[in-house]
Amino acid sequence: MEAITGQAVHLAEDRFADNLALAFVGGSYARGTHQATSDIDAFVLLHHSDRAAERAFAKNLRDLHHRAGLDFDHCGEIFDAATLEALLAFTEQVLAAAPALQHSACYQADCPLSVFRKGDVVFKFLADPKIHIRDPHHLLPDLEDRATAYFTRWPMPRVQEHKKHLHLPPGSPQSRLAAQWAAHAAGRDWTDTPVGIGLERWFGATPLRARARRFPPLPAAAAPHSPRACPLPDAQGPARQAFAAQCLAFTHPAHPEGS
Repeated sequence: MEAITGQAVHLAEDRFADNLALAFVGGSYARGTHQATSDIDAFVLLHHSDRAAERAFAKNLRDLHHRAGLDFDHCGEIFDAATLEALLAFTEQVLAAAPALQHSACYQADCPLSVFRKGDVVFKFLADPKIHIRDPHHLLPDLEDRATAYFTRWPMPRVQEHKKHLHLPPGSPQSRLAAQWAAHAAGRDWTDTPVGIGLERWFGATPLRARARRFPPLPAAAAPHSPRACPLPDAQGPARQAFAAQCLAFTHPAHPEGS
């Protein structure tokens, strides 16, 4: 299986060439906890976004999984440098401002609409064991140090207690966007989610920075009443601003593939 995981990084090298800044495989294979059909968790960092090359890599990675009989539900973490920095900085900032996010459905129920949750996933990638590392510019040590500092300040469990038990308000922007992504997963737009390609659409610097300026620090923000329910219907005032600022349903209410 090591040969298969290594092929994921070779695919990145072939598809992105000189645009590849960093690549490795993390997740269960790097931790030694994988099962017979576990998916390959690839991390790819590019100097700049290249949607066509990212789409080709995602297709190749999916084909690799299918040939090997592995599960496949996303194409790894594929960021350009500016988008990765925007996501990490926003995640640090929003958690410092509203630590109640740790106890909300945004995290505990593994909400796919939470920018904070996505940032936490990426920080875990950077903090965890890795195999097949390609780091020609020696970027990884600084990123690992940043992840260590993040989890030193904000210790969080690897597995969220209420994962897969998320309750989104019926008819809400959150439920509509989640339904849109679920429909995409079975069709030609399967990469058009925040675990797809072109992630600058979802986590680019301008939208996140504009969002971050909209709420004040809330160091004493209380956790929502239910770690399975969206906190937005119950949150008031600055707390609501903080939760909304990090919710993709409010940052991108509609964002079809190719836009």
